[in-house]
This record gives sequence, structure tokens and C-alpha cells, in this order.
Amino acid sequence: MQISFLISFLISFLISVVITCIIIKTQHTHKNYSYDSNLNGVQKFHTNMVPRVGGISVLLSFYSGLWFLSNNLDISYVMWIVPLPVFIAGIYEDLTGKASPLARIMFAFLSILIAFVWMRIGITNLGFEWVDYLLSNYEAISLLFTLLVMGGVVNSFNIIDGFNGILSGYSILVSLSMAYVAYVLNDDLAVHLNLILCASVFGFFIFNFPFGKIFMGDGGAYFIGLMLAIIGLMLVSRHAELSNWFILLIFMYPMYELLYSIYRRKVIHGTDASQPDANHLHTLVYRKLISCDRLKNNKVICNSMVSPFMWLLSLVGIAPAVIWFDNQTMLIIWVFIFMVIYTIIYKYISSDRFKFNH
Repeated sequence: MQISFLISFLISFLISVVITCIIIKTQHTHKNYSYDSNLNGVQKFHTNMVPRVGGISVLLSFYSGLWFLSNNLDISYVMWIVPLPVFIAGIYEDLTGKASPLARIMFAFLSILIAFVWMRIGITNLGFEWVDYLLSNYEAISLLFTLLVMGGVVNSFNIIDGFNGILSGYSILVSLSMAYVAYVLNDDLAVHLNLILCASVFGFFIFNFPFGKIFMGDGGAYFIGLMLAIIGLMLVSRHAELSNWFILLIFMYPMYELLYSIYRRKVIHGTDASQPDANHLHTLVYRKLISCDRLKNNKVICNSMVSPFMWLLSLVGIAPAVIWFDNQTMLIIWVFIFMVIYTIIYKYISSDRFKFNH
């Protein structure tokens, strides 16, 4: 069993490396059929064409590891089908730039609906009696709440994919954290699924950070966000000592980034919440904390230096989630602590008085 898992892990990593290399080396061939040449937009900080379909390597390598692993663990065939709708919508956007935000969220909902119906992946409790009564006794309410939360997770992963390594590095931290908790709970399936996904992302990561040879793209961000949410909810549903607040706290960094961005756009600035801007926390860190003069004006390295700051911030949610995974009260407290810390940091860095980089 352990040997078969090791093989699955290595296969996922190697296939991810190989496919990522192929995508990078053949860019001159496929660049005319993709959206790589688009260097415009408020969230774009690179100056040269870079493949933005790295999600293909993560998807295919994860499927490869899953195929080898399925011979030894009872893995539902639906696991292969669930991510396809949202991945297809994301990869279409990566290739054409023509997938509307509404279309992408609808495809995300389709993936979540498949998981809810055929895999019984959903949110049925939050630890509050009256809320749990509604979620556990009215399936329609549970479905709507699951669509809202999981849809938020999927979109939040795409939002933090702004600089080299942020998304992939954060995803690795989440995978390893959930794998550790699953190991403590003797849940081999969750351990193996997390580590195979981690291996798939790491094969991409070594080309994405720090040299920015390839980007994850919408397809990859949506796929990783959905799979981590599914694996996390599977883990919670299989162990009574776990709470859904454990998953929420682990995902707190991208989720609060999404919520705060909506609040900032709609309430503070009165703009369309679905329109991208250059005021995410990671873009403020880039503009105000990273000194390119000290890095010899190497734009790629300057870009990549944002990621360690964001990984460190994400650990404010991940670390307490792992430490107090079976203590719902502490998990809830740390959810609010994270939101306060994020808000203070954002307000401080976004202030006109903050001039660290100048």
C-alpha cells in the first residue's frame, strides 16, 4: 500500500514536471492559439509572453496519480468528473479571454452540484444548533449554502493568483496541512489525495517560482481550489471531531481576500465587484514593500518576492487550524483574529502615509 502510494506520488510529480516543460518549450507553437500575448490589464505585471495554461499540467498529473492510487483505495469515479466543468470554463478563459465571470461561476456551480449530489460533499453543520437544524434537515438550504461557500473558495483561489508562486505555494501549504491532520486521524484516503495534489502542484511550482516561466491560469486556480475544498469537506464528513470551521480557517486567506475585495469595490468605491483592479493586498505589497532597486530592477524577481509575504500571512490561518483542528471554539476565534490582522495590515499599507518602498 505504501509503495503504491509512493509510486503515485512520484508519478504525479514527474508528469507535472514533464508537461510543464513541454508547455514552456512549445510556447512558440501554441502562443498564437492562446491568450498569452495579452499583456494589458490592471492585474498584469509581466512584460513578456508567458504560458498561462499551467493548470493543464496540474490536472493531468493529479489524474495520473489518482489512476494509480485508485487500484488500492476506493475512489469514486465521480472524482474524475467533478472538476471538469469549472476547469473547462477556466481553460477557455486562459485560451481566449472570452469567458464571462457569470459563465465561469455557473460552471463552478455545476462542478459543486455534481459533488453535492453524487459524492455527498456538502456543508451540513456549523456548530450552531438552529443553523445546523436548517442545513441538516433542508437539503435545498444545504445545497445553496454549499454553492455559496465552495463557489467562494474556487473564485478566491483565482483572485490570489496574482504573482509568481502565491497560489501554488499557498496550495502546497494547505495540502500539507490537511495531509498532516488526516494522518493524525488515520485517514489514508485524505492523506494520499492531499499529497498527490501537492506533488502535482509542486511540479508546476518549481517553474513558476521564482523565475515565472509559466502561470497557473484560471483553469488551474479553479481546479486546485475546487479539489482542496472537496478533499477538505470529505475529511470533515469522515471525522466527528472535525468542524467545518477547520476548513474555513485554512482557506481564510483567499476567502477573506475575496470578501474584502467585494466590500472595497462595492461599498467603499461604488464600483462593479466583478471587475478586476490593482488594489489587492498582494499588489500593494508589490508596490510599497518590494524595492526593485535592491534587486537590480529584475522585474521577475521583484514579482516573486511578494509571495513569501503572502505565504507568511496565510500561515496566520493555517497554523492555528492545524494546532486546534479539533477545537471549534479556537477555530472560530482565529477566524476573527485573521480578519482583524488582515484588515489592519491592508489599512496600514494602503495608507498614503506608508512610504516604505520610496
